[in-house]
Amino acid sequence: MEYRTLGRTGLSVSVLGFGALEIGRNWPYWREDKNDFSRPAERDAISLIHSALDAGINFFDTAPAYQDSEEILGKALKGIRDEVFIGTKCGEWFDGKNSVYDYSYTETKKFIDSSLKLLQTDYIDLLQIHSADAEIIRRGETLTAMKEAQQHGKVRFLGLSTEFEDAAMLAIESGDYDSLQISYNAMNGDMAKHVIPSAKEKKLGVIIKDGMARGKLTVKYSDVTTPDERRKLDQLKILADKHAMSLSELAVRYVLSHPVVSSVIVGTKSKKNFAANVTAVNHGTLPFEILNTIMEVNS
Repeated sequence: MEYRTLGRTGLSVSVLGFGALEIGRNWPYWREDKNDFSRPAERDAISLIHSALDAGINFFDTAPAYQDSEEILGKALKGIRDEVFIGTKCGEWFDGKNSVYDYSYTETKKFIDSSLKLLQTDYIDLLQIHSADAEIIRRGETLTAMKEAQQHGKVRFLGLSTEFEDAAMLAIESGDYDSLQISYNAMNGDMAKHVIPSAKEKKLGVIIKDGMARGKLTVKYSDVTTPDERRKLDQLKILADKHAMSLSELAVRYVLSHPVVSSVIVGTKSKKNFAANVTAVNHGTLPFEILNTIMEVNS
C-alpha cells in the first residue's frame, strides 16, 4: 500500500481510504428495487474493516449521516486506535429516511461529543463539515465550535467536505482548514481547474470522494446515467478494455494519478470488491497516454 502526506497535517495516509457509508446505512438508496440495497450484518462489516487493515489501509472516513458506521468502526478499531486515522464529519445526520442538516454552534458540539462516544476514542484525527455550501462557510458558526473542540484536544485537524466550488475556495482562502474532501473522477474533473491547484498552494490536504462517480464507473451501476454520462462511460469502458483493466480500476488509478491527491475514499460492503480496489491502487498511476485520452473524453 502506498501512503501520501495529507497536506500540512503531516499525516501519512493510505492512498485508498475506507469509506464507511455502505457498512452503516442502506445504500444506494435510489436503487431500492435492487438486491444490493441493504447494508451488511455488523459482524461482516467488522470483518471487512479488518481486511482493510490487513491490506494496509490506515485511513477511515465516516460520518453521523452514515447511520451506524461510527459505532461499527469504534468496535472494529478498538485496541488499535493509535495505528489508524479517522475522519468524521458534522452538520448532517440521518433520521432513517432522510438527511437532516444543522450547522449551528450548539449542534456541532453535540455532533463531536456523539462521534467521540460512538467511535470509542478521545480524539478525532480529522473533523470535517459535511456537505457545506458557501453560506455555511461564511457564517463561521460551525468552524467556531470545531476550533473549540480542537483547543480541548478532541480534534486534531479541521476539514471541509463539499460539492461546491465556491465553498471550497472560501475554505482555502480562510486559512482555517487543513484539508478538503471534494468530488473528482474520470467523468468530472471540474475541481481540478481551480480548487485543487489552490489547495496545493495553501498546502491543504486533498481527499477525493466520488472517485467512481457514485458507482457509475463500475459495471454494477453503469445504467444510472444521463445521456452525456452514458457517452463518457461508453468511451471510458472502451479505453479500459483496450488496456486490459476494469472500469473501476481505471477510475481509481485516474484519481490517484493527480499528484496533489492524498487519498481516494472508496466505499464497499464486499470483500471481493474491496480486494479488487486494493489491487487496482497497487498497480500505480496511469501512463500519460491514458490520462490524455480521459481528458479528451471530458473535453
